Amino acid sequence: MSLGKIILCVLFLSQSVWAEGVPFQVSSSALNSQPSAPANSVENVDPETTLINDLKYLAVSNWLQSYLGSRYPQFDKYITPEFAEKYILDYKIARTNPSGGLDLVGHLDGDSLKKWIRLMESKTKGSNQIKPLLIVSSNLPGFKLSAEETASKMRDSSTIQLLAQLTQQPLQRLNTKLTPLDSSINIDSPPKSSSEIQSLSSIASRRGDTLVIWETFTNCAGCSSPRFDIFVYNTSTQNLAFVVGEDINLSQRDFSNSETVKRSLNPVFQQFQSALENAFSEGTIHDASYKIIFESVDSYRTLKVVENELSRGNGFSSPVFKKASGKSAEYEIKSSLTLEELAQRIQGINLSGLKPQISKVDSITLSVKLLK
Repeated sequence: MSLGKIILCVLFLSQSVWAEGVPFQVSSSALNSQPSAPANSVENVDPETTLINDLKYLAVSNWLQSYLGSRYPQFDKYITPEFAEKYILDYKIARTNPSGGLDLVGHLDGDSLKKWIRLMESKTKGSNQIKPLLIVSSNLPGFKLSAEETASKMRDSSTIQLLAQLTQQPLQRLNTKLTPLDSSINIDSPPKSSSEIQSLSSIASRRGDTLVIWETFTNCAGCSSPRFDIFVYNTSTQNLAFVVGEDINLSQRDFSNSETVKRSLNPVFQQFQSALENAFSEGTIHDASYKIIFESVDSYRTLKVVENELSRGNGFSSPVFKKASGKSAEYEIKSSLTLEELAQRIQGINLSGLKPQISKVDSITLSVKLLK
């Protein structure tokens, strides 16, 4: 059987296992001085329940240490028994220790833990990496606004001020601050075509902005209600990251009442917060897609060593297998790094006796030879 077919078979099996979570097994003999749940949360709880909580903590902590490697210390303060409980999918108790100890066997949610890591890293980088630009436009009768008026109108429009406030709240959780557009722009409404998105991204990139948040009120002929939408663009990858919105129950006179406007728009901003955090936790908001082609792969075992090491993450997502041919295998990864930075990270990985060497860098593709 060829390497490609072997990889496909194992990939299918591994995905089936993954759907049930990551297996773990921990023993109370390994707890030592691991922390128990906070005292105020375990009043009247029997010792065995406390011990089980500690074992859940140990399972999640062990997985995170293995996955993060040298990056684990920066996350350690967040890992508590209460935190760990959220990521345990199932478990059972094995009483195999004559001294009265316990073994815990089960599955944890590795996928959600990876999402949490990416979100925490985004919050840590904050304004050093996330620079959002706010643009507001409207074609509503009695409330018309062109995109380039965003900053100037913010000084005297309570509605624009409210929009900025509601937008800033979820961004504050990412430790970054919104900047309103204060320059001319040759686009009248949120772009949808590739060329328009590229034009908007170029304008924002020249300003140093990494995200564009375009909020717009629209009124269409025959529609019973106006509509409010939030478009979020990634300037580095020049694409529409996501859009949320819905019809709103606002009349022209309602725009003079901030509380009425806020009540109508709150559901959309709740969608915005959820979509924004999901985009960062999924690693899709800033990441560009790259291809990595591994050459000189003599066995599936060799490739698995490479894949496991790359899955630890070092500025890029876990590799997704695409295809294999002969002694080459192609993976896709996503990263906010430049291709040159990515090449340096890949070449610096320790692969248990194998030395990765970049043989070719072409647009979005890295070719990597595995030298022994």
